[in-house]
Amino acid sequence: MIELPVLNGSPESRNTRYKFSRYNQICSDQAGKILFNGITSAMARMDEASWARLQELRKTGLVDFANPTDAKLIAGRFLVPADLDETAHLKNLHLSARYRTSHWNLTLCPTIACNFRCDYCFEVHKPGKMLPEVQDALVQALHSRIRTLSSFQVTWYGGEPTLAWDVVVSLSRRFIEICDSHGVEYSASMISNAYLLDSCKVRQLDELRISVVQVTLDGDASQHDTRRILLSGKGTFEQITDNLKHFEGIHGRAVIRVNVDTRNKDGVHDLLDRLKEKGLHQRKNISIYFAAVGTTTEPTHGVSGFCMSRRDFAHLEPEFYEHALRLGMSALPYPSASFSSCIAARPDGFVVQPDGSLHKCWDTVGQDQYAVGHLLRPASAEEQSNYSRWMAWDPFNPDLACSSCSWLPSCMGGCPLKVVYPEMSPDHQIHLECTTFKYNSKTTLPMFAGHAASGGQVQGGRPRE
Repeated sequence: MIELPVLNGSPESRNTRYKFSRYNQICSDQAGKILFNGITSAMARMDEASWARLQELRKTGLVDFANPTDAKLIAGRFLVPADLDETAHLKNLHLSARYRTSHWNLTLCPTIACNFRCDYCFEVHKPGKMLPEVQDALVQALHSRIRTLSSFQVTWYGGEPTLAWDVVVSLSRRFIEICDSHGVEYSASMISNAYLLDSCKVRQLDELRISVVQVTLDGDASQHDTRRILLSGKGTFEQITDNLKHFEGIHGRAVIRVNVDTRNKDGVHDLLDRLKEKGLHQRKNISIYFAAVGTTTEPTHGVSGFCMSRRDFAHLEPEFYEHALRLGMSALPYPSASFSSCIAARPDGFVVQPDGSLHKCWDTVGQDQYAVGHLLRPASAEEQSNYSRWMAWDPFNPDLACSSCSWLPSCMGGCPLKVVYPEMSPDHQIHLECTTFKYNSKTTLPMFAGHAASGGQVQGGRPRE
């Protein structure tokens, strides 16, 4: 057996009878068999002898701890105790992560106004910045929890957060002061269209501990500038790519997201080549990933005819990453376990709007009917009902296909919004957002194995889709 990186490896057990994990995936390439386990994220390439030994173990369940193959199969949890209920074990991991109280994640909207009008945007934009009393309430909320926290993480969102940069700066400094004085780790990220992210703002990112900025480019200028335009209709590609150059020399990273649908799927390779021409490749702090355009809420229904299925997108994804990898713009996204699922499903995971209203999901920003509470007043009956819908979401619900899926550890049910509010979809049906690895693992797992064996990098998971 050729060892590949084992992530989250489990301690060796001395039970004498074992079974093949239900969360294993098997595929092949020219070099032989590849085994992957979803709970541990362990991967192993198996030669003929180790594969034959595995088949014997699957029949007998009797392991020999002196046999290196047996020991490695157990360490990676490819083999688990015969009496282990793996689904119950996974659910325990999920609940422990979902309901932990030592880590707090908030998404803050300093404004929900935007200087862009993207045709697939799911938001309802409104003018104005975050009220001073809302900012004070956030600081007070952090004060009230700080002694129970080990980390506090903020995602700056919008609208477009750079339109309220003064709020971002002020609140960041207040949060940092509180966290530092109590020995609590503070970190932040930002979702920005980057049009206003000039050199002055980029130089402030490290001070504000904004370690990652997600920036969207939907193709070369000829495609991007038909989709992601200013209110005036002017294109934005050149300004954004110029601003990305400001990231040179800072610790913060820019992560380029490419939203893909049937209109621009053939132009992704042109975008990658264009980024190379602009000198944005082989940068340690600039990377790229790809996501399918979806129709999660009513404002996006107009582009539903251009959206691809998860399966169709998954078949395109590997070639995008191979191209990006050749340019030094991406590590391969590895299917690491996601026990806690989306932050929206956590009891204290909120999106805070400028007026103090609380939401669970980025996709409902600006839509008051989906609010789950308010910072400045008690929650209404409707808001409490909305909150309860979110808390009732359960990826282990036997009515959902997720509960019996062997890929469950890698996506933990996907996007909860699609289950909590199926009436948001154009056909009012639940559409599970399965991990794309479910559809392209026969291609991607050999890619990971070959890349890792040659000393290349892989990265756990993907940014939010």
